Amino acid sequence: MEKWIVVGGIWAVAVVCLTLFVRGASPAHHRAVALARMRRARLRNEAAAANDARMSEHRS
Repeated sequence: MEKWIVVGGIWAVAVVCLTLFVRGASPAHHRAVALARMRRARLRNEAAAANDARMSEHRS
């Protein structure tokens, strides 16, 4: 009987640790959305800068 309590306790600790690890490794939803928005804005700015550079080369 005591053996199963110990085994159950070990499983419970393992599940809690796994849950906390997965939650810690994954960004919160609002943070993930903010990161995606920043990435899109950065890509948009890089594309605009590249387009401006091409236009200035074309004018010269």
